[in-house]
Amino acid sequence: MSQASEGDATTGALGKKNLTTMHAVAQALAIGPMFSVALILGGVSRPDIGAGWNATLAVLLAGIGVLAIAYTISLYARKYAGAGAVYEYLTHGAHPWIGVFTAGFFFVGSLFLGGGGIYLGLSVLIDNFWVAHVSDSGPAWWIWGMIALAIVLALNYFGVRLAIRAMLTFAVVSFIPMLILAVVIIAKGGKEGNTLSMFNPGETSLFGITGGGVLGGILLGILLFVGFEAAASIGEESADPHRSIPRALIGTVAVAAGFFVLMSYAFSIGYGQTAVSEGLWAFSPGPVGEMATLYVGSWFATLLEIVVILDAMALALAICVMIGRGFFALGRDGLLPAFFAKTSRRDTPWVGNLMVAVGGIGLTLLVFATDYAAQFGFMDEAGKFIPFFPNDQFATFILAATIGSFAIEIVYLVLAIAAFRLVRASGNKWWQYLIVAVAVATPILGFYGALNPQPHDHSNFNWVAAAWTIGLLVLTLIWFLIVMVMRRDSLDNAAAHAAEHRGVAPLDETLAFESAGDTTPL
Repeated sequence: MSQASEGDATTGALGKKNLTTMHAVAQALAIGPMFSVALILGGVSRPDIGAGWNATLAVLLAGIGVLAIAYTISLYARKYAGAGAVYEYLTHGAHPWIGVFTAGFFFVGSLFLGGGGIYLGLSVLIDNFWVAHVSDSGPAWWIWGMIALAIVLALNYFGVRLAIRAMLTFAVVSFIPMLILAVVIIAKGGKEGNTLSMFNPGETSLFGITGGGVLGGILLGILLFVGFEAAASIGEESADPHRSIPRALIGTVAVAAGFFVLMSYAFSIGYGQTAVSEGLWAFSPGPVGEMATLYVGSWFATLLEIVVILDAMALALAICVMIGRGFFALGRDGLLPAFFAKTSRRDTPWVGNLMVAVGGIGLTLLVFATDYAAQFGFMDEAGKFIPFFPNDQFATFILAATIGSFAIEIVYLVLAIAAFRLVRASGNKWWQYLIVAVAVATPILGFYGALNPQPHDHSNFNWVAAAWTIGLLVLTLIWFLIVMVMRRDSLDNAAAHAAEHRGVAPLDETLAFESAGDTTPL
């Protein structure tokens, strides 16, 4: 037990170094695959700013790009380990100033995604389930999100192993029914038969001259994977982080990419090309339920609704682990007030964990302060306004997810650019340069696809999200300047605990998933 066992301490320590590859894989499942299929995947097929019928191709390209990003981050994980992950990686792999600034931006941006937005998503999911299967009347929608927030904070307070065990259980239980749905749809040939035409970019367009095109779907395609980097946040508590973290990063992204491509293909043929091209999948309030009811039965749709809620809880748990440890790391190093370094009797960063409450409650209040459902939409031929989203909470959730995606993709870009230095110092192999170049290109193409479509309509939520993201950059810059003036020594000596790790075989020789040391039970 660390010194935190004597009570909460401003210089608390995290738990024992006994977490394994399986724990890291569970953390990497912060991508929330089932949750993403339910609420995000359909957006890739949007006919206006997305890939339309080419959604499956966009998801495939996004998966390849994110796999390159995962490899790039694994280069850092082979050398450095710490609770802040991105913080330690860039502080030592690039420059302390870059590491501190990027970490601040990363963790604030995460509050909009899994640290806050996920509770809006859970509010929507649970409220819809309650109305559909229990009663038309009940608690206000936001109550469900606050209950989920309380559960996540409680599990993370009582120990990282308990939280990870819960998230892994939720993820495994939810994976099987979703996979069964895809297999059934494909076996039945969907609406118009199996086809590979969605992999032909000529079905829509590549660069989005008349719409989003394939590149237009890449931003949301990348958003499907955002969160996988959470695996690195338990590096400080892992028995062998320089092996377990890279394996979890690359392995989880590879499997998730295959899963998302499969689900995208199944839903595409399930709706049929005409329906997808008209936006029926993209703007459906419940595509998973629609497909389950049509191809299996209403009872299976109900089961999948529960599955998605469980997976969303797993995502919320994993992101809380990441955010809590990130703010803990910055507090421990004097870059934030010292109380952020407090740990509980169970060696958990309970003050850092509370930042997800700031995100969850803050975004809930934003729903009541804005009317995004009335802002995001289009005028039909009759001049009638057609909203994109059914209510303000769902509109705010999508906006928050997009803000978080923009922020984290900027961080991916910084990590990828700085990784060229690691490649040069650790092998200088041409194929590593190629992978890192793909990692650099992926977020750039994502931004291009999201913000390029003509005309540049500023009522589009991507542009509003971009404005929010710029605001986060400004906020982070103000914090960074304050730290520079008031705590220059802390800035210059940031992440001193994360010394470079040496003596490990090259990454490409150790990516196999067999590991005799990973026998510690969950």
